[in-house]
Amino acid sequence: MDRPLTATWFVPVRHRNYDRMPASVWNRCLQLHPALERLDVRCLVNDRRARADVAILVRMQDAGALELARGLRARGTRVVFDLCVNYLDVTGLLGDGYGVTERHRQECLAMLDVADAVTTASAFIARRVAEHHPRVVYIPDSIDRRHFGYTKTHAERPGPPPTAIWCGVAVKAPDLEPILPLLRMRGMPLIVVADRKPRLSGPFEFVRWRHATAPRELIRGDVCVAPRLLDTPYNLGHSFFKIGIFLTQGVPAVASPVPSYAEVLRAEQTGLVCTSPKEWEAALDRLLADPQILARWSPAAVEAMRPYWSENVAAEYRRLFLELANGST
Repeated sequence: MDRPLTATWFVPVRHRNYDRMPASVWNRCLQLHPALERLDVRCLVNDRRARADVAILVRMQDAGALELARGLRARGTRVVFDLCVNYLDVTGLLGDGYGVTERHRQECLAMLDVADAVTTASAFIARRVAEHHPRVVYIPDSIDRRHFGYTKTHAERPGPPPTAIWCGVAVKAPDLEPILPLLRMRGMPLIVVADRKPRLSGPFEFVRWRHATAPRELIRGDVCVAPRLLDTPYNLGHSFFKIGIFLTQGVPAVASPVPSYAEVLRAEQTGLVCTSPKEWEAALDRLLADPQILARWSPAAVEAMRPYWSENVAAEYRRLFLELANGST
């Protein structure tokens, strides 16, 4: 193609305030646009009138989104359906209103039927989608290193216990409950960065999530903790973003074995994976026993995230867009 590509992104918000939209909207869409523009991909948002080569629907799969996708295809635009959640396995509602209902599944299947290609936020979701669609591309969440631009400096001498830190939406904070007693017994402080203060059974310092200040707040912690129950396909489909924003800035992670975490969480290099309460206890004890361990892991954590910087992820989108615009199947 000898002209710039035009990509129109459709998202379920009409503003650009990152603090009032799902994180997936900005990490899988808006923050990629400057990098795509540098690659000669013109990016528009929610422009139904534009004559675009490719349209990408992000966090949209209701009846209105389906009608939009059909109209775009009728005009010759290739349609990409982006899935950051596993909507193919019904779990019912989990916790405070999240999860997958039969309605979600049927909406997802209808969108798969009309899409020219599907992008997913994890390899786990890609494998599930591949059972229903012939063209699935796993394109991971991106990390804007120009924004998440700090690098943690870790103490290499004995001192106070390391500070644990968790970041996410408040409705998911109960995932921390199993390790709260373990942290408390070891005198490890906990910082929780969230959209609102959650109710937890143990002590913690609450920091309200703000996109502008998050990079600085995240490096206040010494180690990211990311426990998660893996008893549903909903949780198995999560991307690595929750730990990736820490690793990018040199904060190693101790986490449950979410499949996508294995891409970036390399044992004894960028952190540890814990599959049981005993392994969580052992991991926390190691952090206390070896004051230098986090300093050793930190540079590798930064390097592990380099392939996921926004400019590198943008290049993957450009390749897909070119293939679709040129009629490749």
